[in-house]
Amino acid sequence: MLSCKEKERMRILSERGGRMKIGKYSALVCGTTLFILLFIFRDEFFTGAAIGLSNCAQVIVPSLFPFMTAASILGESELPEWLKKLIEPLTRRVFHQPAESAIAIAVGLLGGYPSGTKAAVSLCKSGRISESQAKSLMLFCVNPGTGFCVNAIGVSLLGSEKSGIIIFASLCISAVLTGLVVRAPKEDSVCTVRVIAKNPSGIFVESVASGASGIIGVCAFTTLFSGVISVISSSGVSEKTATAIACILEITSGCAAASGKISLPLLTGVCAFGGLCVHMQIFSVAGELKPDYKKFFLCRAVHSVLSVVVCTLLLKLFPVEEPTFLSVSENVSLCSFSVPAAISLLFFSSLLIFDLDKQRKIC
Repeated sequence: MLSCKEKERMRILSERGGRMKIGKYSALVCGTTLFILLFIFRDEFFTGAAIGLSNCAQVIVPSLFPFMTAASILGESELPEWLKKLIEPLTRRVFHQPAESAIAIAVGLLGGYPSGTKAAVSLCKSGRISESQAKSLMLFCVNPGTGFCVNAIGVSLLGSEKSGIIIFASLCISAVLTGLVVRAPKEDSVCTVRVIAKNPSGIFVESVASGASGIIGVCAFTTLFSGVISVISSSGVSEKTATAIACILEITSGCAAASGKISLPLLTGVCAFGGLCVHMQIFSVAGELKPDYKKFFLCRAVHSVLSVVVCTLLLKLFPVEEPTFLSVSENVSLCSFSVPAAISLLFFSSLLIFDLDKQRKIC
C-alpha cells in the first residue's frame, strides 16, 4: 500500500508528465504548421520575412540595441549610497522593491519592450534583487520606449509628434499603475548569492555581447512573425481581420496596419499589449527567470485596458486634431536606415558572441 505522501508525489509526477506531453504535441503542431506554410505560401512568407528584416534594420536594431546593452551594464553597476537612500523609500513603498529596482523600472519604461526584463535579469544574477522581485518587475516593465512611440508611431505613422508623446505618457502611467497591482511580496528578501565583482572593461564587453545576443533573438522573432502575418494577409481574410491579427502577433506590423484606422486610445492599447512576438522576446531574454505565464498575460491585458483609459483622459486635457492622422495607404517610412550597416552590425555581433563563448569554454 502506498502512503498518502507517495500517492501525492505520484499524482504530481503524473500531472507534470501530462503537461510535458501537451508541450511536446504543441511544439509538433507548430513546427508542422510552419513547415507546411513554407511550402504552400513560400513567396508570401518570404515577402513578409523581408519586411520584418526591414523593420529590424529601420527600427529595432538602431533603437533597441543600445538600450539592451545599457540595461546589462546598469544591471552590473552599483548605485551610490546617497542615491539608494533617496530612492529606497519610494521603491519600497510603491513596488516593495529595493532601490536597485529603479534601474529596471527606468529602462523598462524608456528603453523598449525587452530592456526592462534584461535589466531585471542582470540585477538578479548580480544578487541585487531576488528572483521573485525580478519576476515582479517583468510583469510591468514592458514598454515600447520613447523612440518607437514618438518617432516611429507619432511622427512617421501619424504625422504628429504630440500624438506620439501622448501615447508614450499613457503607456508609462498605466505601466506604473499595473506595477502597483503586481508588486512583489513586502517581506521578500534580497538574493544572498552574489557574482564575483568584475572590472569595468569586462562588464562593458560582456554587456555588449549580451545586448547583441538579445537583439539577434528579437530580430529572429520579428522576421518569423512578419512572415506569418504576410501569409495570413494574403489568405483572403478581410482587412479588419488581418489588421487585428497583425496587432496580436507583431507590434511593428500591427501599428503600421492599424494607424489611421483606429482611434489613438485603441492604438495605445495595442502598444501596451505588445504582441505575441514581443512576449516571446521577453521570455527568451528572461531565460530561467521566466515569469508566470498566466500573470504575465493578465498584466498585459490590464496594462492595455489602463492605457486606453489614461490616453482618453489625456486627450481631453491635450486634444489632438483628427486631420493629423495619416492614412496607411501613404508610403510612410518609419525612419532612415542603412541595410548593409544593420547586417554588418548583426554579423559582427554574432562573431563577438561566439568568440566570448569559446573563451568561457577554454577557461
